[in-house]
Amino acid sequence: MKLGAYLWNRKISIAGTGLVVVCIYMMGFAFKADMQYQNAIVFLVLLCRLVSFLFDFFRRKLFYDKMLLILSQLDEKYLITEMIDKPGFPEGDIMLDTLYEINKTMKERINKMEVSVTEFKEYLEMWIHEVKVPISSLDLMNYNGSVDLKGQKKQIDKLKAYVEQILFYARADAPEKDYLMKRCNLDKLVNRVVKEQKALILGNKISIVKEELDIDIISDSKWLEFMLGQIVNNSIKYLIVKMEEDKDVKGNITFSVTRTDDMVILSVKDNGIGINEADLQRVFDKSFTGENGRKTTASTGMGLYICKKLCDKLGHGIEIVSVEGEFTEVKISFGKDKYYEFR
Repeated sequence: MKLGAYLWNRKISIAGTGLVVVCIYMMGFAFKADMQYQNAIVFLVLLCRLVSFLFDFFRRKLFYDKMLLILSQLDEKYLITEMIDKPGFPEGDIMLDTLYEINKTMKERINKMEVSVTEFKEYLEMWIHEVKVPISSLDLMNYNGSVDLKGQKKQIDKLKAYVEQILFYARADAPEKDYLMKRCNLDKLVNRVVKEQKALILGNKISIVKEELDIDIISDSKWLEFMLGQIVNNSIKYLIVKMEEDKDVKGNITFSVTRTDDMVILSVKDNGIGINEADLQRVFDKSFTGENGRKTTASTGMGLYICKKLCDKLGHGIEIVSVEGEFTEVKISFGKDKYYEFR
């Protein structure tokens, strides 16, 4: 910090001091005061101002020089706020507090990004492990010259599902870059989801029941279709487990809608194996498979986690109600927007 720059920055204060000196001489002339007396007063004013300027200058210079020295020696520059003491003058205190808040926000942001990167890396490793299974199956079929078209399609469908899942997971942190909230018809959405899963549904003789779904909600059709696909796939997966355990069970998945004054709630209910009460509170946790996950080799624990993440981003609610051995019901709630009319 240079003295010239400091004085130039305080030019208004210096000009004010000069004005005070002029006023002293003018008042002395008006009251016919002794010139030596006037000079003495001016001297004291200038001396006080000089001492004040020098004290303030060296206090600031000491602080800023020390800060710049420490900064030059630091590899992690953002640690500067933890290495210097309070300056003791208002502007410096404000600057230091501001830097501290900026650093704090930056650290929180970096920590959040590190957690996100770590989670994605862990999921990617798990995803690679899972996707290798259908690839190996297809490779073995090809090696053996298999013409099992249904078996090949089943493995290809698995690959498509895994690819779609990782794509939506990658976009889940910033859906605002890839979504469009608009009017969506639930009946049409459910029909597309059921059509996508028809091979599994027909192959396992699962009944689909739709109750009064011809209603419009506000969402992004692509994201919502993916979420319903994950939910239906889970229902099918655990219905198969129950039907294999009890040959008399007829699997069914029911889609229904409930309306309230400010909400539309879509329910997807199956009569599968249900969810253990102890696991119910953790079904939306990342990679959580619980007791049911051990009953099937196709469970990664990521489907519901991604659904919850997307619902939070899109402003939808999601909850699961279940009784073990009887049913599982997933409810997605959509808030009514007064800008649109719901039928």
